[in-house]
Amino acid sequence: RENGVEYVSNEVVAMAKSAAGDKVESVTLKSGEVIACGTVVNASGPRAVRTSRMAGIELPVEPRKRYTFIFSAEDPLDQDLPLTIDPSGVHMRTDGMNYLAGCPPDDDPAVDYDDFVQDHSIWEEKVWPILANRVPQFEAIKLTHSWAGHYAFNTFDHNAILGPHTEVTNFVFVNGFSGHGLQQSPAMGRGTAELIAYGEYRSLDLSPFNYERIALGQPFVEKAVI
Repeated sequence: RENGVEYVSNEVVAMAKSAAGDKVESVTLKSGEVIACGTVVNASGPRAVRTSRMAGIELPVEPRKRYTFIFSAEDPLDQDLPLTIDPSGVHMRTDGMNYLAGCPPDDDPAVDYDDFVQDHSIWEEKVWPILANRVPQFEAIKLTHSWAGHYAFNTFDHNAILGPHTEVTNFVFVNGFSGHGLQQSPAMGRGTAELIAYGEYRSLDLSPFNYERIALGQPFVEKAVI
C-alpha cells in the first residue's frame, strides 16, 4: 500500500479474453465490478484449475488432502527434532514446545475444494504407531490439535508451475507447489514480479519451472513430496 498497491477483497468469477484469444482483457468480480488488466497472475492454490478455466486453460493441478497433528510427549526429547520422514510418508518435527506430525492418506485422490474433514483414524491406526516405532519416547504422547488441509498437487511432475501461458500470454502461473509453497514462495514471488516488471528473471533463473514444459510434455520431476 505504501507503494501505491491497491488490495481488492473480492472473488474473481469470470475472465474476458481478446478477440484473438491471446490475452485476458478483464476480470469480473463477484460484486459485479469489471477490472481491465494488463497481466493476470493465477496464485489461487488448490483452486488453480478453477481459476485457469476462466481463461479457457487446463492445468494439471488438483487439491489433495493432507493431515497434520500436534502432540505433546510425557517424556520430551532432550533436543529439538529436525524434520524426519519415515518411508511410509509420516513425518515429524519439533513445533515450539510440542511436536508436529503429518502424512498423506494411503488413498490419495483429488478432493472437493471445501473438504476439510479430518479422518481421526489416520492418527490412531497409522501415524501414532509409526511415531512410537521410530521414537520410543513417543509411545506416551497426547494429541492436542489436528486439522486437514490441501496441497495444490501438480499431477504432471509435482513441481511448481510458473510463468506465462504459451498462448494466453498475459496469464501468468504461480501454481502446483505440491506442498513446497511455503519454502519456495519468497523466490517464486520475487521471480514472478521480475518477470512481469522486466520481462525476465533476474535474481534466480526460474525458467525450469515455466509452464512451457507442460505444453511440451517435458516433466521436471520432484520426488521429495510427502
